[in-house]
Amino acid sequence: MIKKENLLSHLICLGLSVLLVYLLGYPQRFDRILLTYFSLIFLARFTICRIIFCISFVVAALYFPTSFYYGSPNIAVISSIAETDSDEISEYLTQLPIYLYVITILLVISFIFIFSKCNFPKINNKYLIICALIVSCYKPAKIIIKSNFSNIPSILIDSFKYPIFEFCFDLYTSTNIYLTEKQEQQKQAQQLNNIPIVTVKPKHKTFLIIIGESVRKDYMSAYGFKYDDTPFTNQHASIIWDGLIAPAPNTQSSIPYLISQSIFLNDKEVNAHINNNIISIANQAGFATYWLSNQGQLGKMEITIPRIAAYAQQSFYTKKGEYNGKSSQGKYDTLLLPELNDILSNQSNKPQLIIMHLMGSHPHFCKRLQFDVQFDLNNENISCYVSSIKETDDFVNSAINILERHNQDYAVVYFADHGLAHTDQNQDLRHNWKYQESYQVPFIFFDSDKMPQQRINKQISGFQLVYLLSRWMGIELDVKHDYMQHDFNNITEQKDIKVKDWQYNKLYLYDKLEKDPNPYIK
Repeated sequence: MIKKENLLSHLICLGLSVLLVYLLGYPQRFDRILLTYFSLIFLARFTICRIIFCISFVVAALYFPTSFYYGSPNIAVISSIAETDSDEISEYLTQLPIYLYVITILLVISFIFIFSKCNFPKINNKYLIICALIVSCYKPAKIIIKSNFSNIPSILIDSFKYPIFEFCFDLYTSTNIYLTEKQEQQKQAQQLNNIPIVTVKPKHKTFLIIIGESVRKDYMSAYGFKYDDTPFTNQHASIIWDGLIAPAPNTQSSIPYLISQSIFLNDKEVNAHINNNIISIANQAGFATYWLSNQGQLGKMEITIPRIAAYAQQSFYTKKGEYNGKSSQGKYDTLLLPELNDILSNQSNKPQLIIMHLMGSHPHFCKRLQFDVQFDLNNENISCYVSSIKETDDFVNSAINILERHNQDYAVVYFADHGLAHTDQNQDLRHNWKYQESYQVPFIFFDSDKMPQQRINKQISGFQLVYLLSRWMGIELDVKHDYMQHDFNNITEQKDIKVKDWQYNKLYLYDKLEKDPNPYIK
């Protein structure tokens, strides 16, 4: 039995156990809480263990703002840390609500006080010790027996749900996966396209791909949103496709699969062969290729997208040394338009592919706006988000005006890399892989033929979109796939579409994800 004088210390240990699991971003589970509780009541009375616990809890408090939005350590978190400069870190910190800073500071102070001043229980009860051992060993032992005592180390790692251990292990495995993928991508980037090209018969002279940022289609009037934020698209698009499902919920994970060949290793894993990307294919097909970006090159901190962009024969970045942040303020997407004009001013006999990568509607939305907020949705963040979509629509309009001013025979496609999900009681939007709307993106075509507008309502996957884009450009690849073998109208609607998360780099059924309806539609 627990003595009355020790009751408070036991309650403190139990409360700390629940709090630690939450701060590190793990689901609340009985075994996680009990294992943490037992470790505290058995070990926290020793000075060295108390110091280790104090450090662990302070780290958990400091990690809490990240876990609040992005969960326990995962590949997305590691890649963001590895591929971010001081300016973007500064901007990320300014995006966090003030209450998260207050909570974090209070937690750090509280943990230091608790582990330096509070008394922890001294346990000598053999029955409690036996209970702790059973709880710790029951699940691993059960799984080991069922597996006929095979893969014991991996089973112990997967089934031993001690949060401090899980946090360290997830940091290590996520970092290892990230470094392995980066090394593989660097090897691929040294290779050329190896998908055989059968024929090259472009129907237009200039092909322009505009890649938007963080746009979910249900916030666009082109897809039924009640605020008229895409007036140019509504009137001038040749095809508005309703049904493109992005491969992943963040930029770095999604774009490589949208514009490069995807190789499925099994039902749960997929790799992007970045050497087989739309630019390398266009190069081999005899196109002049250009990459214009307002996303930043990152200098020494190379990431996947700049490695793909490096295949272009000419490239332009508005930001040379950083992705985003203080030194990028005032650098809006419209800075790409003079570069487009310069490219078109230099006459070329070759067909040409131009890719424009926008900042678009990247959080934080109000900083993306070049002009005044154009809509009032009784919420500053959402009003800025809708206004940023309007500015992207204006950008597409301006780009097409430049094409027409140069008498170009053109075809343009616009799509976004991923969507976003609501947070803070629908007061904001952020990256979140758990919702279908994080993958529902616009897919819109324009061309100089000025044919009557067509709407296609077919759900298709963003994986292998490189085949569809190649066919759109008149490049026939030696590939058996609906995107390559059929015109748009004859492409079969796809079922059981899979998407990538950002935590474990695994594939999940899109239809099984939760829904995040737009509260501003009605």
